[in-house]
This record gives sequence, structure tokens and C-alpha cells, in this order.
Amino acid sequence: MKNSIYFIKETLVKEQLYIRHFLQIFVAMAIIFAAFSVFTYHNSRKIIEKEFSNAGLQDLQNISGYIEDLIVETKDMIATLVVNNTLSFFYSSPTPDDTLDNYSAQIKTLLTALSNSRECIEDIYLYSEASHTIVSSSYHYYMDTFEDRYWLDQMPPDSNGFSIFPYAMKTRYPRVICVSKEFIVNNHRCAVAIMLNPAKIPIISSTDENNYQHTYIVSDTSKIIYRYRQEIPLEPINTVEYLSHFDPEVTEKIYLSTQSPNTYSYAQIHSESHGWSYVLVTHLQNYTSRLSTQNALLFAVTSALIIFAVLFAMFFTMRSLKPIKNIRNFLEFPELLSSETISDSADIKYIAGRITQYIQTNQDLKTELDKRLNLLNETQMSALQSQINPHFLFNTLNMMYVQATDSLGYDHALPQMILDTSSLIRYALSPEKMVSLETELSYTDIYLSILSLRYDNTLHIIRSILPDTLMAKVPRLFIQPIIENAVFHGFSNQRNEDCILEIRCYNQILNEQNFIIVEIIDNGKGISKKKMEELRESLKCDAISSSKNIGLRNVIQRMNLIYADQFTLNIESDIKKGTCFSLRFPYVE
Repeated sequence: MKNSIYFIKETLVKEQLYIRHFLQIFVAMAIIFAAFSVFTYHNSRKIIEKEFSNAGLQDLQNISGYIEDLIVETKDMIATLVVNNTLSFFYSSPTPDDTLDNYSAQIKTLLTALSNSRECIEDIYLYSEASHTIVSSSYHYYMDTFEDRYWLDQMPPDSNGFSIFPYAMKTRYPRVICVSKEFIVNNHRCAVAIMLNPAKIPIISSTDENNYQHTYIVSDTSKIIYRYRQEIPLEPINTVEYLSHFDPEVTEKIYLSTQSPNTYSYAQIHSESHGWSYVLVTHLQNYTSRLSTQNALLFAVTSALIIFAVLFAMFFTMRSLKPIKNIRNFLEFPELLSSETISDSADIKYIAGRITQYIQTNQDLKTELDKRLNLLNETQMSALQSQINPHFLFNTLNMMYVQATDSLGYDHALPQMILDTSSLIRYALSPEKMVSLETELSYTDIYLSILSLRYDNTLHIIRSILPDTLMAKVPRLFIQPIIENAVFHGFSNQRNEDCILEIRCYNQILNEQNFIIVEIIDNGKGISKKKMEELRESLKCDAISSSKNIGLRNVIQRMNLIYADQFTLNIESDIKKGTCFSLRFPYVE
């Protein structure tokens, strides 16, 4: 190393050519690295800004698409109510209750079922000029005593006869979007109105509950139709600072404010069918930190590149000295062509050969990668094509309920089973990963009611739930697979006997930490020691291909991901006496 440094020093002093050679290499590399650094800085910043802006726009597209689909589904629901056979007598008769027994109760039951199909439906109103009354899911009003009738005077219909407008129920609260339709039956004016509460729409409430996203619905007249904790109906947009970017003339707009510390993205999409726009403001706490990290990383890389440029220029200059000297010697003394020169030529040939080999290898890898990407795209497209629209499924179940009630009556078990099934599917498809234990138990009761029908009501449920446990946050659908295992395996040979299933929930303090204990106990046939060992081994298996005890393994994997080693599952069983599944996990509010 010392000899090399001394050789470079002596050469640079003696030969001006080598000095220029070194400077040219260094300056060229410095310019390239500087341009690369500037280019990387600007592009990485643009990428970060575009990433945050597009994320906000994507979230807003999901919100606007969901609301637009919800309004279309609400129109379909109203159209169904207009032509419903059960309601036709209400629209046309001045005294329907005097003619048909419990007619108002049947209408309320129908409206209650439809209201429960969507969390955001605040109420459903049916108006008949013939009887001068309004019916909702809760009451039957006469027009003279009904306070919330002002929507009847605010119904400018569209081309399909529907009216959609912001409305404050009882002139105060809640503030909703009214979807209504007016029609004539026997020369009498009739109307159906469904009040949609934006605050209860899941995709809006999930964004408003966090501290970094806020959703707004703003009319084309620059009035706020909805915002989180809105104080007065149709507020002017100047009450919200972020809405200063609002422009009712644009179809889509993205704006990113990078002024610290209030960094946020503003996304706006105009409704395709209605006179309002959707706005989503997302506060970007991570933007400044990521930009600072990028600047620090870029500075470090630039410094490293400068040092590298110096070392590379010195190294390249040193390496170039020997071939130049050999060339000079060869030019001056051709007869002294040495084997060293030939060795240099062989090295060049070897390097060229290796480069060719690498290019060929990379080309093969690129071809293989393109094939795999094409296969992946085809797989994803097939998966997308096989998806079923959950809205269609829920609308179908609701229609099945209406048809079942019309055909079988309201006392038949089938309509209630359809409603229960719809509720369970909606709960299973809910975006919420954590729910209260009270919510989980309520849907477990619905599941058990369906199972009880399968077992000819020989399935008896005993509940022992401490109230202190009900507000604990738990994973959604973690009890149902265990109950399913207990019922279908424990009671498989007891269809004609009393089947008892007990659910216990209580607290336990361990090491000054509050734990929840959930026990599922059955009086079934029990599990033998051999089967118990096989079950425990199966529950330890993480392989996707394993088809045994998928439901139980899914529960264990989810609980382990959430609670880590603080979650335990204990299984105890006696032949012909029954089985007890005991789950212990921390109490989380």
C-alpha cells in the first residue's frame, strides 16, 4: 500500500498527463454524482408527495363509491316499497286498520326489518293522503300531530321521480340525506322517504373516529351537508379552514399542503349523480419525518459518493498508469513485447466473456420474471372475476325476507332465519377487526338461534356472563368456531337427547393484570385421549394445506397475533361427560 501511494505521488509530480487524467475522472464523477443526487432528491420528494396524495384520493374514491352505491340501493328499496303488496292497501285506503287486523304492526315490522338492514338508515316514512297518516318503523302518526313532515314540501324530483336532498329531522337533529319518491295511488298523493345518516355510514364513521382524517360532503352552493360533529345544518364552508380549497366546478382535485407543522392532503371528488362533492382531508404526520429521513439519507449517500469519487479516481489513475507505460515501451521498443501485455489482453477477454455471461443470465431471469408476472396478473384477474358483490347478497336476502313474510306470514320461523343469516353475514364481512365482547356475544346468540332450529330446539343454552367483561375489545368471530366444534362434534350423536351448551365469561387477575376468561362447555360425547392428542397436534400446525380444525386454528392464530404469549387455550374433556374449551386473554378496552 505504501509503495502504491509513493508510486502515485512520484508519477503525479513527474507527469502532468496523469494529473489531468485524475482531475478529469474526479470532476466527471463529481458532476454525475451531483446530478444523480439532485435528481434523486426531487424525484423521491415527488414520489413521497404523490404517494400521500394518491392515498387520500384512493380513500375518497372508496367513500364516494360506497355512498353512491348506497343511494342507488336506497332507491331500489324505495321502489320495492312503492309496489309492495302489503303496503298497497295502506296507500289506497282511508282506514286500513279498521279493515285488516294488526295491519299497522305488519307495516312496522316490515319497516323495522328494512331499517335494520343498514346501520345508516335513521328511519323510513310512508305517507298516504288517503288516510292522512305517516307510518314509520316505530309509530303511526296522523299528519296533524306529526312533527317531522317538512320533507314532504322539499321533494323536487329527478328524471326518475326520486328526490335526494339534505334534511334535518325535526328541524334540528340528526342531519341526514333524505331519499324520497312521490307517487299517486287512486288519485291520492303518496310518498316514501328513507333518511340516511352519513355519520352512521361505516366507511365515514371509521375515518371520522381517528384523529388524522375528516370527511366532508359539500353542496355545489358551497354549503356543508355533512361533517364530523356538525353544529348547524348547511354550514358555510368558511367555518372550516381546509375547505378554502373547495371548487364546485371541478370533477376531481388533489392538493398537498407541506407547510409545517400542519401538513395535510386535500382530495375532492364531485358526485356523478348529485349536486354535491365529497372531500377528504388527511393529516400527514409521517410526511415531515419521512422527508427529513430522506434528506439525511441523501446527504449521507452524497458524502459517500464524493469520497468514492476521490478513491475511484485515484485507483483508476493508478490502474491506468501501467497499461500506458507498457504502450509507451511497446511504441519505443516493439521488440520488447512482454507476456505481461498479453496477460492484460487475456484479462480483457475474460472480463468481456463474464459480462456476456451475466447479460445472458439476466436476460433469462427477465424472461422468467415476465412469465411469472403474467401468471400472477392472470391469477389476480381470475380472483377479481370470481368475487361476489356483498350488496347484491344482502339485497337478495332482504327480498327473500319480504317474499317469505308475504307467503308464510310473520309468525313463521323462515323469515326470522333469513334476517338472522343476513345479520351474521354482514357481521362476518364487517371491516372492524376488534369489537366489544357484548357485540360478539349478541351475534353468537343469533348463530345459536339458528343452530337450535337445526337441533329441533333440543339445544339448551346457559349463559353466565359477568357485566364487567362486556366492554372488553375482542377479535370478531372468535367464539363461533369453538361453538361450532362443540355442537357438530360433541352433539353429533345426541339429536334426540337434551344438548346443553354453557357460555361463561368472567375476570381473572394475574400478576396485577386483568384477564378475560371465556369458557365453552358442552355435555356431549367428549374426546378420547388419542383424539385429544391429535387435536392438540393439529392446532399447532400452521400449514395452509391442512384441512383439519381450520376454524379452531384460525382462532388461535388470530389470538396469538393480537395477544402474543398472553393468550392461552386449554381443552379438557371426559368421555360421555363433555368438553370444556377455556380461552384466557388480556382485558383491552
